[in-house]
Amino acid sequence: MSKKLYYVTSNSGKFQEVSTYLAEHNPEIELEQLAFDIEEIQTDDQMKIAIDKAKKAWDIVKKPLLLDDAGIYFNRYTKFPGTMSKFISMGIGFEGMKRIFDEGDKAYFLLCMIYIDGPDSYQIFEGRCDGYLTKPENFNAHPDLPYDAYFIPNNEKLTYAQIRNTPLATKYLYRLQALKKFLDWYTNKI
Repeated sequence: MSKKLYYVTSNSGKFQEVSTYLAEHNPEIELEQLAFDIEEIQTDDQMKIAIDKAKKAWDIVKKPLLLDDAGIYFNRYTKFPGTMSKFISMGIGFEGMKRIFDEGDKAYFLLCMIYIDGPDSYQIFEGRCDGYLTKPENFNAHPDLPYDAYFIPNNEKLTYAQIRNTPLATKYLYRLQALKKFLDWYTNKI
């Protein structure tokens, strides 16, 4: 029996990552992208942003849905770029990004994935990957996932952009970590 879920994101890279994983590991779940942006509250708390966006999306869709909010955190700074990751990248671009860190600086990705099936009925699943930063010569990431070009998971030599379509992806990609936690919970629920 097919179970339908909606994934709220205008980011094609995020949707491709999640739908590819589901098609391979849980084909009974039909995932449909709802490509619209949700206005974000301004805070440095990733969880608060994700919950607020989920509730706003529920008010629009009123159907079970998934969404997430993620950011990269450079350890040399306090909660930066964090919840402003998208805007920092858009504002300063590829070369500008390389100016705000040193080769080998520690960093981590943090993601809060929310499943919501009612106005106040939601579950939270986190994914995190620790690693370090590199300064590549050329931009080699999906345009909607720019930090993948700079980030290397601990114990690896390849960037996220290079790992993305390999078997290593399920080990290191923070979105897939959260998705696996969700699927463990969700398959026991249905």
